[in-house]
Amino acid sequence: MNYNPYNNGGYPPQYPQQPQYTQYQQPYQPQPLTPEQIQAQQQMYMQQMQIKRARSAEKSQILTAGIALGGALLANLLAQVICVFAIQALGLMDTYNNSFLFQHAFNIIAVDICGLVIPFYVISLMLKNRYTVPLVPVKKVGFVQGAAWVFLGLAIAFLANILTQGVIELFKLAGYKLTQPEQLKPTTALDCVLLLFSTAVAPAICEEFAMRCSALGALRRHGKAFAVVAVSIVFGLMHGNMIQFVFAFTLGLILGYITVKTDSVIPAMFIHGLNNGLSVIQDSLKLVTSGNTASTITSVIMIVYFFLGVAALIYLAATRNLLPKKEPAEIKPYTLGFGTKLLLLAPGLFIPFLILIAFTSQYVTKI
Repeated sequence: MNYNPYNNGGYPPQYPQQPQYTQYQQPYQPQPLTPEQIQAQQQMYMQQMQIKRARSAEKSQILTAGIALGGALLANLLAQVICVFAIQALGLMDTYNNSFLFQHAFNIIAVDICGLVIPFYVISLMLKNRYTVPLVPVKKVGFVQGAAWVFLGLAIAFLANILTQGVIELFKLAGYKLTQPEQLKPTTALDCVLLLFSTAVAPAICEEFAMRCSALGALRRHGKAFAVVAVSIVFGLMHGNMIQFVFAFTLGLILGYITVKTDSVIPAMFIHGLNNGLSVIQDSLKLVTSGNTASTITSVIMIVYFFLGVAALIYLAATRNLLPKKEPAEIKPYTLGFGTKLLLLAPGLFIPFLILIAFTSQYVTKI
């Protein structure tokens, strides 16, 4: 007899009995979403997409701003190189090396105007849609408050000089000497006047326009603190050697803070001009004094600046003008972190940084 698994003695085949569910043990059946739930899910998805797009847009804006600022620094260097080649082509290099007037006129035209004002003004035109304040902020600041900010900035410049000297001493301990390029010294009263314009007046106007107007304005929408620190780095790179980088970065922090706090670049210009003017005073005094008299007088002026800065600090704190006013925090879930912003800025500044290292190496000598 053939075996038939379905043969059960003539009875129908037996199948497992289906489970019986009670009212508390019903099989899971997904419930259809209500229109309100569908709308809530759609809104959540849209918010997530908006956050993603906003973060991506901010990353792109900071990255392009860094490239633009790095390009402006390279244009600054290129303008100087072109002017030098033009001098060589015209056979005027010997005149440049031996003429105080030629050297300092060159600085005003090639370095300050062609190398700074023009490239950074072009940058401001390219990024004009990103500015949340006027390109040149000149909000009215009271005389007393403005003077207090200027003296505070000069006191910070005094401390920046000490910090820079400390860096120089650290290099000496490592067996190296840091130097920086020097130019001809004035020999006449006319030279002193020209030195005042090329060292104090022109840089105060042109460099502050480039840094605290154009560059700071382009980055300010991404956070005031980030903008101040980032522009201070650019300010240091612009000077092209390590000694000036340390000083310029430190001074740039207070110049940027004051500009953001007052919404005016005028105090920063005064600080910049008065600080640079100290070297003009020292070189000019050497024409009419002997020995270390000029250095002593300059040191006394710096100490006076420092104590006036301390008094200004107390005044600004007492009048509650020192710190930014607390404003309601705007919740932005897409806002990038401070470190992330700096990293996004770095690629555009990489080549200027390499140039800084290359230029610094030319003025490092082993003791």
